[in-house]
Amino acid sequence: MSRSFPLAGLLRARELAEEQAAAELAHANRAREEAAQAVRAARSQLASLEFRDPRTQTDAEQPDVTRSWSAMVASRAALTARVQELQLALTVAESHADGATGAWSEARTRASMIDRLRERHDSELAAEELRAEQVTLDEAALRRATEEDR
Repeated sequence: MSRSFPLAGLLRARELAEEQAAAELAHANRAREEAAQAVRAARSQLASLEFRDPRTQTDAEQPDVTRSWSAMVASRAALTARVQELQLALTVAESHADGATGAWSEARTRASMIDRLRERHDSELAAEELRAEQVTLDEAALRRATEEDR
């Protein structure tokens, strides 16, 4: 008496969609973590950049003071721009991860709705099988009782 679940194909499709959404979420979370790590590394590099005080240089080094100072300022400006660029990439990665979280949640909800229907179907089948077994047992008991009365 076992009937197959009529929405089994749909359930499998929804489960596959959920698995795909979970894989995309894992990828988005990994990209977000990598972007956050890049921001931390660039900020650390920027924080460790030191300017040399031109007053501590000897007279022989004086002609290079202006070039040295300009190079340090340019380096700091480039690192600052890099931090801002990486921060923007992190913001995009976080947005993508948030979207992937929402997509996974929706896919999970859709799959679980069909799964609950399957569970209900399975319990109804089990109840039908128990009813049929009970009818068989009742008939057997009735026959035995009828045969004993004769």
